[in-house]
Amino acid sequence: MEKENKINSSLEKKGSKTNKLLIVVTILLFSFCGYLIWQNLELQKLLETGEIAYNEVSTERDQVRGELEEMLAQYEEMEANNEELSEELTAEKEKIEELIKKAKGRNWTIYQLKKETETLRTIMKGYVVQIDSLNQINGRLKSENAVVKTELSSEKNKTKDLIEKNEDLSDLVTVASYLKTAALKSYGVKIKTNNTGKETDRAKRVGKIRTEFAILKNNITIPGKKWIYVRILTPDGKVLSEKTDDSNKFDFNGVRGLYSSKKQIDYKNNKQRLTIDWKKTEDFPIGEYNIEVYADGVDIGKTKFSLK
Repeated sequence: MEKENKINSSLEKKGSKTNKLLIVVTILLFSFCGYLIWQNLELQKLLETGEIAYNEVSTERDQVRGELEEMLAQYEEMEANNEELSEELTAEKEKIEELIKKAKGRNWTIYQLKKETETLRTIMKGYVVQIDSLNQINGRLKSENAVVKTELSSEKNKTKDLIEKNEDLSDLVTVASYLKTAALKSYGVKIKTNNTGKETDRAKRVGKIRTEFAILKNNITIPGKKWIYVRILTPDGKVLSEKTDDSNKFDFNGVRGLYSSKKQIDYKNNKQRLTIDWKKTEDFPIGEYNIEVYADGVDIGKTKFSLK
């Protein structure tokens, strides 16, 4: 009986130790679970914080990229309107395009992007000031150019008027310098045996055609030797002439044609009387004859007569 009691006492002691061990293990398990729960909560907080930070970073990155794209558009506008700074603006524009590429990725920090963006913005402000200054200068130059063009146009008009007046005056002087005739008369002459002549209108009796006239005084004409040409046109329009080659031609009224007779005079700006004869080479036809007198390439008198 005593042995049985010892065994029961021993079993009670072992059971007590086991219970204590279970209690300790249970407490440790609860503690570990609590730790895991706490760690899980902390991890969730960290994830939430990281997500917020990531969202904030993404937002800032998008904002910087938007600013860069806006600057790019401004640079393109400046480049299109300012050829003087085209190369410099192109270089800055390429920098912005490179930054936009980097802003789309994640290899650059927001700090670096913001720093580079601010630098480019500062540079752009300098170009804006420079372009504004150039525009003001161009505006003044355009205004001055318009004034100069107006003045130049006015001077050109004045010069044109003066040239036209001078040309008119020159034409007047030229016209005024032409010789002029008076008392111009042509008629048929019957040659007598004593070599004298008598006026006649009988075609068969005419031995020569005589042209008489006076060259008037003209102080504007340059004095000196001058050729006086007479053209006699028959009723059928033929010019009476000894020859028909170039040796019997002269220039008049912008053309070149035959003359009937010519005489050289020494003109001294005084009135001078002339008689120029055309001797018969063949029978004179009946009808009206036209007589033209020329000097210095222009006609200075015309008359007509008839033979019957």
